Order: sequence, then C-alpha cells, then structure tokens
Amino acid sequence: MSAAFPFLLARRQLRFRIGTALGALAGVTVAIVLMFTQVGFRNALYDSALQIPANLDGDVFVVSPYYASMTFTPPWFARSLLYEAEAVPGVRDARAMHLFTAQVRVPENGRHLSVTIVAFDPGRPVLRLPEIEAALPALGLPRAALLDRLSRHDYRRVAEAIRREGSAEVLLHAPTATLAPVIDLVGTFAMGPSFTIDALIVSSDLNLSRLAGIPLDRVSVGVVRAEPGTDPVALARTIEERLGGRGRAFARADFLEHERAYYATRTPIGVIFNIGLGVGVIVGMVFVVQALHTMVSANVGEYAVLVALGYRPAFFAALVLLIAAAIVAGTFLPATLIALGVFTLAADATSLRLEMEPADVAAVFGLVLLMAALAAFVAVRRLGRVDPLSLFE
Repeated sequence: MSAAFPFLLARRQLRFRIGTALGALAGVTVAIVLMFTQVGFRNALYDSALQIPANLDGDVFVVSPYYASMTFTPPWFARSLLYEAEAVPGVRDARAMHLFTAQVRVPENGRHLSVTIVAFDPGRPVLRLPEIEAALPALGLPRAALLDRLSRHDYRRVAEAIRREGSAEVLLHAPTATLAPVIDLVGTFAMGPSFTIDALIVSSDLNLSRLAGIPLDRVSVGVVRAEPGTDPVALARTIEERLGGRGRAFARADFLEHERAYYATRTPIGVIFNIGLGVGVIVGMVFVVQALHTMVSANVGEYAVLVALGYRPAFFAALVLLIAAAIVAGTFLPATLIALGVFTLAADATSLRLEMEPADVAAVFGLVLLMAALAAFVAVRRLGRVDPLSLFE
C-alpha cells in the first residue's frame, strides 16, 4: 500500500462529499471564532489590568500585607515603611503612589462616571510616560490633573474639550462635601481604560489630599528604584524581611505576574474567559465529529471494499485524521478574518486593546489541531463499531 494513498483518498472524499457537511463546517468556523474572541478578550483583560503596573518606574514594589490587586483602591500602609525601605542597601529611592477609585460628574450632563486617580509627588514621579513627564510642572498647580484621552464614554468629549480649549472641568463625587470638588484637567496622555474602570486621571498627591481628604501618610504602592546591578528579587526579599510583616515587597516581574494571576483566577470575568475557551474547543470538536460522521456514513460502502481488500484499522485512523485536519485547516483562515473584524468592532466600542498576536494565532491553531485529533479519535471509534462487511450480505 502506498503511503500517499490515505492522503489521496481523503482529498477525493473531501472534494466530492464536502457539500453534505456544510452545516458542520459553519459550526467549526463559529467555534474557532469563539476561541479567538475568548483569547482576545482575555488578553485585553490582562493588558488593561497591567497598564498601570507596567508603566511604573520601579524595580521593586511595596504594598500592604492585605494587598490583593490594583483593581480597586488598595489597602494603604504607613509612609514610614518607605523610609525604612530606603535604608536597605541597594535601594536608590522609594516613592509613594496613591490610588483612589471614585466617580466624577461631567457638568454638561450630570452623568457619573467611574475613574481611578493616580497621585504622586510631581518632584518624585512614579509613572514613566513621556506625556506625563512633560506635564509634571502643571501637576503642581491646585486642582490640576491629566486625563487619559483613551477613556470611555463621556470622557471622550472631555478629552476633545481639553484638546480644543486647553482645559476642562469635572466634579469629584464626594457625598459628604457641601460642594463637589472641582478637578481641572489641563492635559491628556494615552494609556487606556480597564474592564472595570472607565478612565484614569493623574494628579499630584497634594491635590488628591485636598480633593478627597486622603492623608498623605497613607500610601497605596511604594515604587522602589534599585541601584544599578542590584538583583530585584533579592532586594525585594531583603525589604520584606526589613518590614517584618508590616508590608510585602515584589520584584517587578513578580508584581506583574501577581496582577495577571489575580485577574485570571480571582475575578469572575477572568474565569469566564478561560472557561469560554474550553467551551469553544468542545463545541468545535462536536461539529468536526458531526462532519466526520457525515462523511464516514456517506463512504461506508467504499470502506467495506477496503476492509475486504485487507486494509488495517491504522489506515482508516490515518484517513479520518487527515479529513479532520483538512476540515479545521480549511475553516481556520475564514474564522481568523471574522475574528479580526470582531476585534475591530469591540475595540472601537470599549476602548480596550484587542489585537491578535502571532503567539495567540499559534496557540489557537494548536488548540484547533488538538480539537481535530480528538474528533478523529471519536470518529474512528464509531467507525470501528460499524461492520462494513454486513453491506455484502
């Protein structure tokens, strides 16, 4: 038997029988699109969650012992811990960052919108974005702040007003205040919102204290910069030992992984995306099995002849696997193009970064091949239970 015979037979069967399985092929395409969208949305979740941590100008980060994530206002710790961290050999400096999740009101329509306010001493900045660094002198002015121009909803009109007029005002929602504190937005920068928060505002620590009444000795995250040549992992361990349970310290890579893991395993939306990816594989496998079953049923007479000629089960396994691989390979390209269209529409609607990296395409293609292999295994088992020789009785 020629080694190319299973390939030639699979090609011939696909050519003449593919019309009978068009519904199943459409289902496979939809399943692959579902897998792509789950991967894309999951990556957008992680990217949006890591935007602030990834742009922090630090090698080690100090947080409260009860810290979980930057998702919402983190628990604070005493500023004095940063002074102790600065005394550790290998530390160049330790800077304070304040995070505050709040709502602001747009004067034009009175709508309340969610916002994360990042505040720090303009003389000791913690974010390394050129637009923010260029605007540091302006942040020293009373009530002054910068708005992320990639923010969602009515913030887009506010960003346009800043571009057009040079500044805009929003009102900080403060239920206990007689008059809502005014935030004067004097510039913009580009970072992007998260899944849970519509916008990001950067201001000085003094302005945040004046506007929200937050004491300056309450720090959300300590941004520690190491001396050149210092191992961040060892430095984080030394700082944590120095703090003695009053705070935690993460090296930069560990801090980013901690934030990613929080969204992946401890938030409902992260778990849903991971489950959705598995559902996509299962749905795709079901449709591939359906397509294979249709083709096997249509060709069972031909298989009976091959069995009578002495062809072994391994031949039929190779044949079915080749057909399954051809089905998923033929649906992969159109599914990829459809997924790209979905990403474009979703990114425009949500202001989230939805892109398809080569590694994502490779990962989905690997899952698709796994899906084909599982479907072929199921189809071969079904074929093994059929006695084609009964057709000759």
